[in-house]
Amino acid sequence: MDLVVRLVAKVVVPLFFVGMAGSAIVVVISFIEDLKELLEDED
Repeated sequence: MDLVVRLVAKVVVPLFFVGMAGSAIVVVISFIEDLKELLEDED
């Protein structure tokens, strides 16, 4: 059972960090798009 837990942890931990990186990219892109929209002229 201990071996199974270790194997699952070795798979889940990198997936967690990949998910965090993906979320950070989405936040940055959203921030840039919102900033562009705020700074645009309303003409």
